Amino acid sequence: MKNFALTIALCASISVISHNTYADKMGYYRWTDNEGKQHFTQQPPLGRRYEFIETRSGASISSGGSDDFTEVREEVEEEPDAELDNVPDKMEILPPKDPALCKKAQENLRSLTANGARIRITNPDGSTRMLNAEEIKQQENRAQSIIKLHCN
Repeated sequence: MKNFALTIALCASISVISHNTYADKMGYYRWTDNEGKQHFTQQPPLGRRYEFIETRSGASISSGGSDDFTEVREEVEEEPDAELDNVPDKMEILPPKDPALCKKAQENLRSLTANGARIRITNPDGSTRMLNAEEIKQQENRAQSIIKLHCN
């Protein structure tokens, strides 16, 4: 009898939890930046008009409507302008530093910058050729950017 009551209680709990999970609106925010480029994010943008797109129905809700999202948006807009000044223009997600790539890029840069270095490459078809000065400079820049990303 105890097992039966426990099973019923467990099923009721799971039902309530799953109902609450699916009751929330699921979707994303679409907004346009100052340059006219459209962005799609999980959070509403600060200080901008946005449109919430529901992923289930495809319905969209504008930030100008009378919706729960609008009320949240209005609260955000009431924040002081000083906090909006601290919002970065651009955010990047950088890969984790890789010491092996760092070391390889440093070795390549030393080889590329050696006096009188002649660099031979093998093409995809198996033929070989020497890099010209412009290509060597491009490879130096590439090595420096990898060093900056993975070493510093």
